[in-house]
Amino acid sequence: MKPLILFGSGGHCKACIDVIESSNEYKIKGIVVHPQEEIKEFMQYKIIGNDSNLNNFSSKNYLGLICVGQIPSPGTRIRLFNLINKKNIRLATVKASTSLISNYSSIDYGTIVMHNVVINVDARIGKNCIINTNSLIEHDVFVGDHSHISTGVILNGSVKVGNRCFIGSGSIVREGVKIGDRSIVSAGKVVMRDLPDDSILK
Repeated sequence: MKPLILFGSGGHCKACIDVIESSNEYKIKGIVVHPQEEIKEFMQYKIIGNDSNLNNFSSKNYLGLICVGQIPSPGTRIRLFNLINKKNIRLATVKASTSLISNYSSIDYGTIVMHNVVINVDARIGKNCIINTNSLIEHDVFVGDHSHISTGVILNGSVKVGNRCFIGSGSIVREGVKIGDRSIVSAGKVVMRDLPDDSILK
């Protein structure tokens, strides 16, 4: 099993731990938290450092995973992503054992696929994304870097979601629709037309 350290200690981290434990691909070595957090363990895993001492891990061949949520801004996740890369810590790609992922799809590093997700043929998922529980990513879909596809979202065939986007729970995006960079779609929306960069659909 590959050694893995986690970054973050909130609710999303709990869900990530459950997914990681289900996969039998990674062994969690500990958790890295914000310097102001004063906890010694989280979900029975030791706190082994904070953002200020990442040099301790760059030489240990540990993989990393960002376990901070993204509702709706990706700012913290992007900051950590850049910091971790600067420290030469490789980011893992984590896939729940309960998800159905086509062998003809691609998922870039730093991304986690949560429980009961379906990712179909020729779908492409970018870096540092959250593909959350029960979402459906249909054939030929593209999801850009640092985006969060929330619980129960349906992205129909050939949808394109830009970088740094947030698609809220239960939303449905019609086939072929393009959603621009940095866009936010609130929960439960049906997206029938293209959205330009920086759109907010409430």
